Amino acid sequence: MSNEATYFMKENFQAIPFIDIILPYTSSFVNNSNIELTSLKDKLHNKLLEELSAVAEITLQSELDNFINGGNNNFDFFLDKMYLSLANDYPVLDNLLKIKADNFSKHINNIISRFYKDYKKIETVFNLNEIQIVDIDVSLGDGHNGEGTSLIYLSNNKKLIYKPRNVSIACSYNLFIDWINNKLKIDLKTFNVLDFGDYGWLEFVNHDEVNSKEDLQEYYFKAGILLGVAFILGSKDCHRENIIASGKNPVMIDHETIIQPFLSSQSIHRSWDEQHKIPHFSVLESVLIVNNNTGVPLDCIGYGVKGNLHITELEKKVVRPNTIDSKRVTRFITRQLVEKNIPEFNENRIFVNEYSKNFIEGFSVAYDLFSASKKELKSLCSPIKYFENKEVRYVWRPTFVYYKILKFMRSPANMSSHDNYNSKLRDLLSKAYLADNMKDYNFILDFEIAQMLNGDIPIFSLNSLDNFLEGNKSFKIFEYNCIENIHKRIDLLSEEHKNEQIEYINRWIQI
Repeated sequence: MSNEATYFMKENFQAIPFIDIILPYTSSFVNNSNIELTSLKDKLHNKLLEELSAVAEITLQSELDNFINGGNNNFDFFLDKMYLSLANDYPVLDNLLKIKADNFSKHINNIISRFYKDYKKIETVFNLNEIQIVDIDVSLGDGHNGEGTSLIYLSNNKKLIYKPRNVSIACSYNLFIDWINNKLKIDLKTFNVLDFGDYGWLEFVNHDEVNSKEDLQEYYFKAGILLGVAFILGSKDCHRENIIASGKNPVMIDHETIIQPFLSSQSIHRSWDEQHKIPHFSVLESVLIVNNNTGVPLDCIGYGVKGNLHITELEKKVVRPNTIDSKRVTRFITRQLVEKNIPEFNENRIFVNEYSKNFIEGFSVAYDLFSASKKELKSLCSPIKYFENKEVRYVWRPTFVYYKILKFMRSPANMSSHDNYNSKLRDLLSKAYLADNMKDYNFILDFEIAQMLNGDIPIFSLNSLDNFLEGNKSFKIFEYNCIENIHKRIDLLSEEHKNEQIEYINRWIQI
């Protein structure tokens, strides 16, 4: 890259802290990208630089503070010093920046090359014609190996979702919803899916306003049905970002955890549900709704809580970036807790409270359907069969716990030595494995550490019929695999159990 081109790029990205130091790490993306559209390449380059800056800014600001405290005030000299010494003084940071930049480049190239390879099938399945990629949003969902869910903008103003993993579970979910629609003579919304094994394309679900109060009644009736669906399937992680209010239709858009196994009663007793007092085999497990006596954060609830619209938090931010006066300061920020997961009518968010009767009626209809269909649901022609031998994601701890640990690990002391970094990471993660009954779980600790050393959120993949996690097939860690968990729920269906779930719903509505 010429000096003139480098200078031009620096000028374009001057709002990004320590741009001069991290820019060289993105050269592989700039030089090897298969993006033809210049504006898209610049935007994605900017996104990559922001992500690298976020990883590096704590260490680099600390170095700048030490540089100034040593009586220096020449910022260009500081940049030259760090350019020459970063890899030696902070080998962990240097390695993380290289990994992230390389993975990002591979991710974008995969999206574009796969899109044009699959072009004909995409046109057919999603009813599109003469399209090309004009924009990519890579900020969706949890990343793994540098790849994550991405939103693809097309030249005809349509959008697609790209997932860098098997999406056949979404097809299974659609078929199950079709079975419910046929039984109840209703039209719960599904969306098109194109699965290629290692990755897939999904129809984008628009967030649209509701047109009438009658549509709101229908929306919350269907939302109640979907709560019943989440319960019977043993769904987890149905947080607010996984729910889209699409007109009169609530839609679950992320199905990797739509079915889940159930931890053995002889297994660990500090699971997410145990810590947050979530009753087993209940409507509270999916986090679509919440009760006040549980410890689930209100900001992640799928169907929301009335009045809980935003939260004010403290955040560290670099001000006056790329100058000798650069500082990391603490500021208050306001974060929205209600996004596309709550229906809108006349530009107002409408929560369940005014439509609780419709919601409970929808849940009751779904529950009664499952209860009346016990024999069919456990037969050889059951719609539950659609979920057999499907790839499922399993997260051992809530993802926000891993995020907090990874952010904590960005301190200069941890970035200066691979031994220090590994030791500190193991120390933080191993606290949950210190009890005598936790020795069998060390393979999970090793898995967590291996993933987090690459800056990833640890995510297990398992077959829906597995009672074990990858890494130790001899240890039956789950009392029920995903399919057995569903059958257990079917067996539990009763009038008493139903009334208990309705009481949980009422407590949520009354918050």
